[in-house]
Amino acid sequence: MLVALLFAVPGIARAMDASIVIDADTNQVLSQEDPDRSLHPASMTKMMTLLMTFDAIESGRFNLQKRLPVSAAASSMSPTKLGVQPGDSLRVEDAILALVTQSANDAAVVLAEGIGGTEQRFAQMMTARARQLGMRNTIFRNASGLPDPGQISTARDMSVLGRALIKQYAKYYHYFSTEEFEFNGSTYRNHNHLMERYAGMDGLKTGFIRASGFNLTASAVRNGHRLIGVVFGGPSAVARDNYMAALLDAGFRKVGQGDAAVVAAAGVPKPGHKPLSMQVAQYQPEDEPAGEQLAALADAATKGEGDIPFPVPTPKLMAPPAPVMQAASMKPAAAATASGKGWSIQVGAFSSAKAAQAALDKAIKQAPALLQKAQRAVEALRSGGSTVYRARLVGLDPAAAKRACSVVANCLKVAPGA
Repeated sequence: MLVALLFAVPGIARAMDASIVIDADTNQVLSQEDPDRSLHPASMTKMMTLLMTFDAIESGRFNLQKRLPVSAAASSMSPTKLGVQPGDSLRVEDAILALVTQSANDAAVVLAEGIGGTEQRFAQMMTARARQLGMRNTIFRNASGLPDPGQISTARDMSVLGRALIKQYAKYYHYFSTEEFEFNGSTYRNHNHLMERYAGMDGLKTGFIRASGFNLTASAVRNGHRLIGVVFGGPSAVARDNYMAALLDAGFRKVGQGDAAVVAAAGVPKPGHKPLSMQVAQYQPEDEPAGEQLAALADAATKGEGDIPFPVPTPKLMAPPAPVMQAASMKPAAAATASGKGWSIQVGAFSSAKAAQAALDKAIKQAPALLQKAQRAVEALRSGGSTVYRARLVGLDPAAAKRACSVVANCLKVAPGA
């Protein structure tokens, strides 16, 4: 029975732990692979936190401008996060935007405590709400999706949740299309980079913890016809995104809407499950040994949302905090930011200076008109007892930084002084 529902489409090889594609209007299942397998949802959990926030707004308990207190528990959450402190307060709308873009764990707990009193109580409410929606195989233990062996869901249940957000709260769905969010002088880009290159995609949520691999619930619309896809267990963000694009393409063909335009897709999905030891997905030059692929950051990824350019938050500088220069003729990159002038883009943090330099080379090749004159900065930083090398291109105006990040992979726009 399950096999009969699968696509026989060349190029879509079994590469993930589970997946499903449904027609959002009819709820028809268009494809599925192990849709009822119990897996960890990671930060796709935040879709339920958001749905319950929308419940609270519609009931009159919250409004978008209401300020919620930040507790010590919320502030102590591991990255990714906004970095709010105990005693601060956070607007409901800012918390919503922080979840859909930065996947901020501290903001998730602020919302949870505002609704449920404690995160534990809120998690019980989340599970009860899941049952109301028909999510039969989901148990929530926290509001963020951070590692908990008891926090489980399925591809089918996540599609039910995505459909509920779109159908029941259409007037709030636009938040999931937010490209970037500015808060306290910092700009946070949406983790769902597939929206930038898959025509018609307008939400919903990524997720990553080491136990889950790279997850995604996404929705796309073509000629007024909307599909929802869910993928669990990608070996990397790029592989997951390409797999989702292929599944949605096949789904749209099934309903007679043709192929979507996928811009700059990095190849088709390849067979094979995620490795037992997950690593953080970042740009990796082809000539870089596999052992250099951000092994130093694997431990950090187990503690938070890893589907982003690292590091978040910025670690303290090593002593001495001298930047690693690319060429003797180049002025120190620190000089470009010390004065507080000029924006920059960050293209990742790597376990070697060589990998960071290669990432900068690739970024410049992707947007030469915008980045050819930018100054390169590779900075050695201490993170969790290991050294990582942050790669930035500095000396940009805000418009150039924004345009560059629209075409450069794993790009984060960085405000002056950040």
